[in-house]
Amino acid sequence: MRSLGLVVVTIALSVTGSILRAEEPAALPPQTLSAAKLAGLAGFVNVSCDTLRTDGERFKGAIRAMGVDPAELDRGALMLQARSYLVAYQKDLPGSCTRAEALFGQSGRIIPGIFVPR
Repeated sequence: MRSLGLVVVTIALSVTGSILRAEEPAALPPQTLSAAKLAGLAGFVNVSCDTLRTDGERFKGAIRAMGVDPAELDRGALMLQARSYLVAYQKDLPGSCTRAEALFGQSGRIIPGIFVPR
């Protein structure tokens, strides 16, 4: 699956409108990026998969196990990254739902029980 790269640029403007500085955030650590991918997939499943929904407690436990506070997924770079994955998953609705169930469903190969039947 191809992921969408998302770069956020922060630009500070002075009162006159001239650019004072521009900076690019550091790349996300692999575990943090994995948490964003899972969060994007969870959002996708809840909106787009008729037969699946996210088990909220199991999802939060998996995110914590990755070393990420679930609250961090609701703001900043992690939220934007998760949303970019959600959009990518929407490009192939049936395929993404099938993969979500195979990887994270009741008998998932990666983390079973993240997604459960509706």
